[in-house]
Amino acid sequence: MNGTIALAKAALPTRPGNPQVRAAPWRPPFDAARLQRVLESARQWEPVDWKQVYRGLDSLLGDDDHPQPTHIDHDAAEELAQRLRGALMQLVHRGLRDDADRDPEAARLIALARELRDEELPGGAQQALGLLRRLGAVTVELVDRLESMGIIEGVSKC
Repeated sequence: MNGTIALAKAALPTRPGNPQVRAAPWRPPFDAARLQRVLESARQWEPVDWKQVYRGLDSLLGDDDHPQPTHIDHDAAEELAQRLRGALMQLVHRGLRDDADRDPEAARLIALARELRDEELPGGAQQALGLLRRLGAVTVELVDRLESMGIIEGVSKC
């Protein structure tokens, strides 16, 4: 049979509209427990509030009206770090979905975002500020890059 394996006609179900066409039985891609985890993740997902992210970036990186801070409260640092990590996570996923990593600069920013997102917030105020500033700078650069590539739009105008 030319090196192919012959399947018995009874081995595969037939298509309802055409019994001459054999079809493999459908199998769900995940088991019930995995589907439940995916559903729970979707239920817990919250969109990024880009206005809040940019307010945090303005207070962290400074702007025309506010100088960069030299000290930050640990609770405020933790909250801002979580907000920036969430923003980076969504930017990275969006970039990868649209093949932004084919662009060398976008690929560099995506890799850096992943690396920084996994870093724990240091206990010292100065070290925490350093990590927050790096998270903030990568967030701004990745937004700008993805906007320039046409993958996202309007985020930087928040």
